[in-house]
Amino acid sequence: MKSPRILMAAIAATLLSTASFAAPPSADQVSVPAQAQAKHEHKMQAMFSSPDEFMMYKLEMHEATRGMPHDQKRAYRKSEFQKLKAMNGAQRDAYLSGLQAKWNALPPDRRAHMERHMEASAARHQARRGQYDQSGGQTGTPQ
Repeated sequence: MKSPRILMAAIAATLLSTASFAAPPSADQVSVPAQAQAKHEHKMQAMFSSPDEFMMYKLEMHEATRGMPHDQKRAYRKSEFQKLKAMNGAQRDAYLSGLQAKWNALPPDRRAHMERHMEASAARHQARRGQYDQSGGQTGTPQ
C-alpha cells in the first residue's frame, strides 16, 4: 500500500527537479509587443498627437524656465504637465492645435534645427538606456 505512494512521490520529485533545471528562454526567444514597449518608453510623448506638438511643448518649457534654478524649473515643468493631464478632451485638442500652429509658424531652419536636436537627444537617451540594460546597472557617469 505504501509502495505506490512512494513511487508517485519519487516520480513527482523527479519531474519537479528536472523542471528546475530547464533554462529560461533567451531574449531572442521572448517577444514583447511594440505597443507595450512604446507605452512605457514615452509616457509624456503619448499625450501629444504628433512629434511636432511635443517638440513645441518642449521648446516652450525650455524658454519659460530659462535661467531658473534647477528645483524651480522642475516644479514649474511638473505643474505645467499636471495642467496638461488635467485638461479634458476639448481643452487638450485646442491646446495641441495651438502648439501645432506655433510649430508651423516657426521658420523652416529653426524647425530643422529642433528636429536634429531632438533626434540627437533621443539617440543619446537610447545609448544610455542600452548601456544600462546591458550592464544591469548604470556604469560610469551620465553624459
